Amino acid sequence: MKKNILFYSDCGFFAGCENMLANFFNDNCFTETYNVLFIYRWTQEYQEGFHKRVFNSINQIPLKLYDHYDLYDSVDKIHYKYINKILKIAINILLLKYIFLFFNMIILYKTIRKLDVEILHINNGGYPGAYSTISMVLAAKLYGLKHIVYVVNNIAEDYRSPERWLDYIFDRMVICIVSVFVTGSNFAGSALKDNLHIPSKKILSIPNGISPRVITETPKQVIKRLNLPLDRMIISVIAVLDERKGHIFLLKALSEIKKSHPQNMPYCIFEGTGSEEDFLRKYALEQNLNEDIMFIRNEPQIFNLINASDCIILPSIRNEDFPNIILESMLLGKAIIASNISGIPEQLDQMKSGIIVEPRDIQGLANAIRLFIEEPEFRASLGENAKIKYGTFFTHKRSICKYCDVYDSFN
Repeated sequence: MKKNILFYSDCGFFAGCENMLANFFNDNCFTETYNVLFIYRWTQEYQEGFHKRVFNSINQIPLKLYDHYDLYDSVDKIHYKYINKILKIAINILLLKYIFLFFNMIILYKTIRKLDVEILHINNGGYPGAYSTISMVLAAKLYGLKHIVYVVNNIAEDYRSPERWLDYIFDRMVICIVSVFVTGSNFAGSALKDNLHIPSKKILSIPNGISPRVITETPKQVIKRLNLPLDRMIISVIAVLDERKGHIFLLKALSEIKKSHPQNMPYCIFEGTGSEEDFLRKYALEQNLNEDIMFIRNEPQIFNLINASDCIILPSIRNEDFPNIILESMLLGKAIIASNISGIPEQLDQMKSGIIVEPRDIQGLANAIRLFIEEPEFRASLGENAKIKYGTFFTHKRSICKYCDVYDSFN
């Protein structure tokens, strides 16, 4: 008898934290073993991303739900600083996020009460992340559902911020109701335990797996299409252009290399968009790096770009857990330089399958890049070791099997 699993997610777009959902839904063995239904908060961006990544036909119910972050986004469009601040304070004083939480709970309960659900799998970017996930937990409790898997894909926030103080009440309810919390790394699991005071027996770490995507161009074709230099090491940084991703420190490292070892200058591609884009472009111009870097706002075939690169760098300074871009690069056997934060040291073995540098360490980044340029054989060996580690620990099949063990443990 097939078990009925309801998946729930709330994200503005089909982000990296949705990757495991794509793995589940695209796996024919999984969809034949379980009856799968997917409910998600509807946005145009999310729906488009979902259809680009999910190829199987999945029963789905998109819902229009309330999100207080949408209000913040609207307020941010007001260019008068003081009005902006006053409106944000008003949103917090009126406790709109809790009012929305209650309304969303009603909408979700009315939706799931008509369904036959045995297991609820909630996918959340972090914690608290999307507050409608709390609504879904409460709706599931009203429904009488006993088996709830709650996935936290980033580092849980503690209660130091006043904005989190009232959350404590709802968090305690969620912790009591949820059967098991799953994180992508041991680091995130420890943070969940320490920051939310969740019993260890309720926390399980299952590394997110990555499934191969189709490569539609050879490296030579990508290099020709993007007009990349043939005589320089190609670095790619594939991440949203936000301050937390640490792009500025990589630019400073490149500037340092250009001044001290101009003969070893790599060529760096920054793929992505975000709030830091104008600042980063301006800095690169000021440092005379315009002939050494390229900004690509949206590369439709990311795997093609990774495959054409000699090295992938992720210089993040915070708010990472188990980055997909590292797993994707390992899958393709690429040399990787990444920051020593969160779950990244669980992905890469220092100087064996990658180079790990401290966050904000400009000289460390510069030294790692120069090492890869000066010792291409060492660079290639790290890529090969990364590929082997991916095949051993981080395939999508391995992750799905571990989740199936969780589902099958429920009577």
